[in-house]
Amino acid sequence: MFHYILSQYHLQEKDWLYSDSSPVQVGHHFELKVKLSQPATKCPRCQGINFHRHGTTPHPRKVQLTEYMGLPCFLMITIERYRCATCGMTQSSQIPEQLVLKGHKDATLLKTQIIRRLTEKESIKDASHDLNVSPHSFYRLLNQMSTKDSFTKLPQVLCVDEFKATKDCTGHMAFIAMDGETHEIVTVLDDRRLESLVKYFLKFPRKVRMRVKYLVMDMNYSYDKLISRCFPCAQLITDRFHVVQQMTKAFNVLRVQVMKEFDTKSPEYRHLKYYWKHLLKNYDDLSDIPFYSRSLRKWTTSRELVEQLINYSPILYQGWQVLQLASTHFRNKDSQAFFDLIESLNTEILPETFVKKYQFLLRKKASIKLALELGYSNGCLEGMNNKIKAIKRVAYGFRTFRNFKKRILLMNKTVTN
Repeated sequence: MFHYILSQYHLQEKDWLYSDSSPVQVGHHFELKVKLSQPATKCPRCQGINFHRHGTTPHPRKVQLTEYMGLPCFLMITIERYRCATCGMTQSSQIPEQLVLKGHKDATLLKTQIIRRLTEKESIKDASHDLNVSPHSFYRLLNQMSTKDSFTKLPQVLCVDEFKATKDCTGHMAFIAMDGETHEIVTVLDDRRLESLVKYFLKFPRKVRMRVKYLVMDMNYSYDKLISRCFPCAQLITDRFHVVQQMTKAFNVLRVQVMKEFDTKSPEYRHLKYYWKHLLKNYDDLSDIPFYSRSLRKWTTSRELVEQLINYSPILYQGWQVLQLASTHFRNKDSQAFFDLIESLNTEILPETFVKKYQFLLRKKASIKLALELGYSNGCLEGMNNKIKAIKRVAYGFRTFRNFKKRILLMNKTVTN
């Protein structure tokens, strides 16, 4: 057993005295007794080199290893002492740092496992139970981790977004920024308000801020002002997902308006309520595979179902046509045809609320065109936000933003590496 430990920790076998027996179970844990006999090379007081044995330490050093047969395993190290033949100064053998750091009780391989579990989407309580260690071992490592940001560099493509964090945050929502090319987190702040963001990014030198060429974001109005105040050489890119979301929301509002015109017990009301997802799909992507609909009480396909639904109302048919044409132009990255279609919308045919939601995209015309030309998006950041929500859910929330930020940074490093 200990021979395996020597190979794992790269220790010198000549410095250790041990038996070939396996660890002995003591209560609910295992113990493996060894003796460290590593004489000193030079006396720190008189610089002498002659030593003789001077007994052992009164109590063995207890080091926790990785689990053994599902139970905690401890290495009981009896440390030999040496006395200088010249001045009489005594000193103990030093345990190698590759086994355990000075003043620590957890072995380095055990700490490696703890750090690996901190990068996964699970609670500290569950991870500590699996490794048979105390949750305080996890928190000790988290407290040693620094969260200070480096103000020496910024990426060329900066993706920004917000997410719901902890109650001790300064603002209602937290802010996160990520490199759009390497997907490495730039910073995580506890406040998303404009003044806090400007104060933070102005800490970067002007030469560093001028390296940012593109700022990718959603349609948040406050983030637009970051460019003029912090990034003079950057251009704004609107995330494509939020453009599609704006179009589908406009059609869903129209569908609900049409649906409420029918009686709640009518089949038209029921069909528009249950099969709304089919209306949002591109017509070319609809399936021709038949399935049985209990609501329709017949076999049908997705295309036949959509053709039946849009014929319930002429206004719904016109809105569906606009959604199909707009999404087709957007998928083909034809920005000219996309905005020409929006500008040609008429409130005499379609409801004013539907037209206004589409015409809102005209305010973001330049940034949407740039998104279609370059292909940058907030997809990497939205994926990270999903992982943040997952780790927050499995941990049943976090008490402090400090530990929450450290878990996010650790999780991101494993993804980028």
